[in-house]
Amino acid sequence: MPSIVFTVTNEICYDQRMQRICSSLAANGYAVTIIGVKRSENKAIPIPPFYGIPYQQKLIRCLFLKGPLFYIEFNIRLYIILCWLSYDIACAIDLDTVLPVLAATAIRRKKRVYDAHEFFTEMKEVRTRPIISAIWRTIERISLPHFRRGYTVNQDLSDLFYQRLQIKYEVIRNLPSVSISGLSAKDQLGKMPAVLAEHEQEVGKKASIFNSDKLNQLINNQVKDKFIIYQGAVNHGRGFENLIPAMQKVNAPLLIVGTGNFQEEVEHLIDQYNLSEKVFLHPPIPPAELKQLTPLAHFGITIFEPDGVNQYYSLANRFFDYMAAGIPQVCVNYPAYAEIGQQYPFALLINDIEKDTLSNAMNNLLSDTVLYNSLKLVCPEATKNLNWEKESERLLAFYRSL
Repeated sequence: MPSIVFTVTNEICYDQRMQRICSSLAANGYAVTIIGVKRSENKAIPIPPFYGIPYQQKLIRCLFLKGPLFYIEFNIRLYIILCWLSYDIACAIDLDTVLPVLAATAIRRKKRVYDAHEFFTEMKEVRTRPIISAIWRTIERISLPHFRRGYTVNQDLSDLFYQRLQIKYEVIRNLPSVSISGLSAKDQLGKMPAVLAEHEQEVGKKASIFNSDKLNQLINNQVKDKFIIYQGAVNHGRGFENLIPAMQKVNAPLLIVGTGNFQEEVEHLIDQYNLSEKVFLHPPIPPAELKQLTPLAHFGITIFEPDGVNQYYSLANRFFDYMAAGIPQVCVNYPAYAEIGQQYPFALLINDIEKDTLSNAMNNLLSDTVLYNSLKLVCPEATKNLNWEKESERLLAFYRSL
């Protein structure tokens, strides 16, 4: 079987999509290597493969961890590695790794693939900064025409890539795994519990079950009753400017698990609105622990600003993660979510993310047990059809066709 190397600029231990992709390919005979970043302030977290077959993980330690100098340094180091590493196919994850992948595969005459987690040049932190936007658009225009094979997370983004670059990328969605230890993938689909996770586990009382002392304290003390969860990147364009002040009128605490480029602003908003006893921040936790935490929440939050096609045409991991955890969510009524919601109404869809709209929707899920239970009941059935074990067949078909 061919060997594949994947390249990312984040920490692999928190990237559930890449863990699923690497595990699925490794379990089907591919020799898989993933290259990411070693953040010096964090300890390395071991990543168990979902399906029992390990894959290689390489972490690049950089002197610079953010800004232009980080991207320059990382790309140089990545290019050097790709020039000597053994592989048949190199897959660049998002636009920030395409240049070294393009250069190395051109020199070595290897196959190349593009995996678009985002429409990179339309992310808010890129498109709202003219110089930065011009640089990334130039990279997009120069490099992506050489990546004729690739995939993205939903059909809307695939259509946008075609409109801009006349390249047809396939769709492989960010669906959660329903893997249960001791069962084959075929058996798993017929024996899934109401609450699903990468590893079999019991979800009972809120107990001290997490490696993080801070998280244990939050669960056992500050958010010991009903609480709301937001899991994922704390980035620009995710609606925190409205979500945080909306929490003033909500009758439950909010736990935010993640970090990102909007972290400092969120901390300031919490202080500004005197919500330090109601909105709690916690750094990212490993996926296995996240899947223990999420079912404990009463419901989740999936919101994005409507401005910018990357937000408007998103299909977030957390949208499906809440579903797989068996909890409803407040979610934006954007095209990809609305399409799924018509068939599987497990989310309360809202038409805007104004403060009052958010607070009303959250309080509605907290108080209306009929509505809440009707959404919750859909989650297990939806997960039987929207899961990685089925979606990974598209991934395998794609790589077999190369």
